[in-house]
Amino acid sequence: MPNYRYTARDHRGQAVNGTLVAPSPDALADELKRKGYLVTRFQPVPERASQAPGRSWLPRRRLRTDDLVMLNIQLAKMVQVGIPLTTALDTLGRQAEQPQLQALMADLARTVEGGSSFSEACTRHPEAFSPLFVNMIRAGEASGKLEEILRRLAVLAKRQAELRQQLITALTYPAALVVFGLVVCTFLIVGIIPKFMTIFTEANVPLPLPTLILYRVSVVLRAAWLPLLVAAAFLPPLVARLLRIRAVRRAADAALMRVPVLGDLVRKAALCHMAQTLGTLFASGVPVLESLEIAEHTCGNLVIAEGLSRVRASVQQGGSIAEPLRADPVFPPMLVQMVSVGEGSGTLDTMLEEMAAHYEELVQHGLKRVMALVEPVLLVVMGGMVALIMASVLLPLFRMVNVIKS
Repeated sequence: MPNYRYTARDHRGQAVNGTLVAPSPDALADELKRKGYLVTRFQPVPERASQAPGRSWLPRRRLRTDDLVMLNIQLAKMVQVGIPLTTALDTLGRQAEQPQLQALMADLARTVEGGSSFSEACTRHPEAFSPLFVNMIRAGEASGKLEEILRRLAVLAKRQAELRQQLITALTYPAALVVFGLVVCTFLIVGIIPKFMTIFTEANVPLPLPTLILYRVSVVLRAAWLPLLVAAAFLPPLVARLLRIRAVRRAADAALMRVPVLGDLVRKAALCHMAQTLGTLFASGVPVLESLEIAEHTCGNLVIAEGLSRVRASVQQGGSIAEPLRADPVFPPMLVQMVSVGEGSGTLDTMLEEMAAHYEELVQHGLKRVMALVEPVLLVVMGGMVALIMASVLLPLFRMVNVIKS
């Protein structure tokens, strides 16, 4: 989108200068009017001029969670004690260790010093700052509670990172066990079975069915190992590309939520993320429709996102949040009831934060239960596969011994 340099008047009649990214001049005027400014002059900024020095070194992906948490905490402290925002950003840039983060902080400081707000500066870097971050910063600027919003963002990012890390940690051991088991079984099938088959064939030993099946598998693996290896290398990026298709992603999310035990855990994790996001946005003063739209795009599950889309449509038409939630089976009755009570009492943000903490505890207990169930099942399955391979070798050996004796 083009970047505009503008001159405007605030409600006191004072001149205000700055830059703002907008799809069109009308959108620029509407955005500034929403902020309480009356545009008097504007002009597009050339592409090269709109890019600050060092822009090529700016991060191409979102900030790491640790960096974002520390940025929020440090900014909140510095703003709270009265340090100007530009000075705080410049200080954080100079003390950052990563060159990309240094360039990003320097560009933010220059943009804010040029007359733009912090939220406007962040919108120039969508690859680093999410819509959740930008909207909450905008709400903090409007309410004069920027340091409080930054603290809320730090807490939110930390909680979501901890939950994500717990999920990754819980899945690491089963994944390692599966990979190790597959490597061992592949080695036995490809490297051991063919050697014994040569001995059995020369001795004219009748082969049992398990041995014949594994021998056929071994022949296929030995003959087509290169195409299979290439297919295995291209499978993850192919699956990732397919999951970018909305219909495929939606079907995958729905199927995953129907998996026994694991599906309930996935749903609770998505609901926890949704409640954390909405609770923080509502408490920060972000408008309801914007909050619902942000939660819809960040909840991580298209089934729940579609439910939030219906909620947003209901709110646009003057309806409540609880009613469309009640009509959707993906949202539990307890969550619906808490939202209904929160709407009626004006404490919706508190209720959502309570539900987020509740679902976070449920996810933690669910992870422990899943791990207690998955680990022995995987051990039994891997042990069964190894036992089948060993039986396919030992049974012909026993028959060969009987042939030799007879």
